[in-house]
Amino acid sequence: MKIWPMAAACCLSMLASPALAQAQQQGDISKQIINVPTPEAFTVYGLSAKPGVVKDKNVQGGRALRVPILTASDQPWSVGLISAITQPVKKGDKLVIAVWARAEKLPEGATSARLSTIQIGLTKEPYTPVFKGEAEIDGTWKMVHVVGTADRDYAPGDISVSLHLASAKQVLDIGPILLLDLSK
Repeated sequence: MKIWPMAAACCLSMLASPALAQAQQQGDISKQIINVPTPEAFTVYGLSAKPGVVKDKNVQGGRALRVPILTASDQPWSVGLISAITQPVKKGDKLVIAVWARAEKLPEGATSARLSTIQIGLTKEPYTPVFKGEAEIDGTWKMVHVVGTADRDYAPGDISVSLHLASAKQVLDIGPILLLDLSK
């Protein structure tokens, strides 16, 4: 799909660092996407019903996964989203997780919603993060990102991108998630 090179270029242009600028100048940026970025491919856990995909011309790719969080939790990982990583990662690889997100419904009385965790982590116990961050979003589409470095080599399927979403009663729209390996 031709939208991913444009989305990757947009992501890189929004992140101002010398390494990212250099990566943007390379040929085909889509070769640096090492996950399955489409909302239809995400795995969501912790909900009683599978969330639906909604069309929205205002987000890259035109589609998002609408995730209703029915109750706040002191364990924000109790509802989460996973995007599979399909390529190997080598120790020292510079990685960028770029997430398009917005709050369809904000927590009561709030002006923003919190993505309590955006991370790369192990796909099996002990589910240790390789690196992580968090972000605040509001009712408008925003690309948020987290940058990190691989601590060792990982085979496809050993790690994944995940978001922890149960920080408040809220409805979140999650658009494409791109994991870019700037070392490719």
